[in-house]
Amino acid sequence: MLFTLEVLPAQEGDCLLLHYGTKAKPKLAVIDGGPGTVYDDTLEPRLRELLAKRGTPTLVLDWVMVSHVDNDHVVGIRKLFRDIENGHVPFQPRRLWHNTFNDIVGDERGAYFKTLASMVTASANGASLDASVTKDLLAARKKKYPKETADDAARTTREIAAVLAGQADGRALRNSYEVIRAANPGALSKLNSPFNALISDASKPAKLDELSVRILGPTQEQIKALEAEFDAYLTERHLTAALAAYVDDSVTNLSSLVCLVTSGKKKLLLTGDARGDFIVAALKKAKLAPLKVDVFKVPHHGSVRNAAKDLFENVVADTYVFSGNGDYGNPDRETLEFLFDSRPAKDRYDVVFTYGIDEIDSERRKVWGKAKANKGKTWPKATEAIATLLAERKAAGFAFRVVEGAPVKIELGEKSP
Repeated sequence: MLFTLEVLPAQEGDCLLLHYGTKAKPKLAVIDGGPGTVYDDTLEPRLRELLAKRGTPTLVLDWVMVSHVDNDHVVGIRKLFRDIENGHVPFQPRRLWHNTFNDIVGDERGAYFKTLASMVTASANGASLDASVTKDLLAARKKKYPKETADDAARTTREIAAVLAGQADGRALRNSYEVIRAANPGALSKLNSPFNALISDASKPAKLDELSVRILGPTQEQIKALEAEFDAYLTERHLTAALAAYVDDSVTNLSSLVCLVTSGKKKLLLTGDARGDFIVAALKKAKLAPLKVDVFKVPHHGSVRNAAKDLFENVVADTYVFSGNGDYGNPDRETLEFLFDSRPAKDRYDVVFTYGIDEIDSERRKVWGKAKANKGKTWPKATEAIATLLAERKAAGFAFRVVEGAPVKIELGEKSP
């Protein structure tokens, strides 16, 4: 049986392929598509390569999933479905898993959010906001969170821009899905099939071809909390105040899918950008903690904002995947420290990075240097660089293995194409 997670280079985002089935009847899942040009540069060429190897007129995509609609996950999938809709690529999706914003908070609230988004000008990669809105947003955050540093407020501003851009991409993806399904009756399943809703409370493990898939998050309680929060923001009728609060507890924390995928005795945990404590809580609720898996896709590109030592104590893996190029400072060195501190030094496991360590550190150094508190200072490589941390742990006798630079195939079954 095939069971291979193929990790593609996706800049600051995620882009994964899951190969399963048999060599005679191979199947393929696409999980997130990265931001910007990841689809054009990496994902589409790789899908065409697989099409050529199969020697078929079309490449069936048995399962396509968007973990959540942040810009660095949804853009590539939106482009993929746009090209399929327009007949530009010979790919045929069978399923789409996609929690749109209005599915989560309702059509009326979703429509209001759309009006908010229209007031903001996001760049191609969702990293900039209209100057006047940025000024108001930072002022609103300072008032609501007086202890927050200017650097953290600026970072949240960038996140809000990515969120707004992602909502537009999510809606475009949903529209393309509906057009493709209408044009190919029976070829594309009902949205989120075989689940009725992509929330943990509504789903037990489901059979997906040869796989067993269990949705561990988000929970119904988290969705209800999101609805209540957004309702409260609607009463404020103030763009920046609403968004300043909204991004904190909902975007990457409440809506991101957490999936446990099993083939035989092999397991992989896909986490999108879910918050670490939510993942642990979900595992404990399902009586799965501590969970031993073959592959753990570490949430939010290894951001320390989504991780703690407790996460790695409750998810123990043979392979840890950190998808990120150093932008936004991800992966954070502290997250890696949590991982290493959670395992005995003698343990053997792989730590996969989608870019070279030196390249990641170079980007992280730029992010560090832009912080107001670090202006004019020299980057303290000894305490900040991931390369230094890895060297120190290796010198201390740690047995983990580092894999640098995607694409990387993690073969859990027969060798994939």
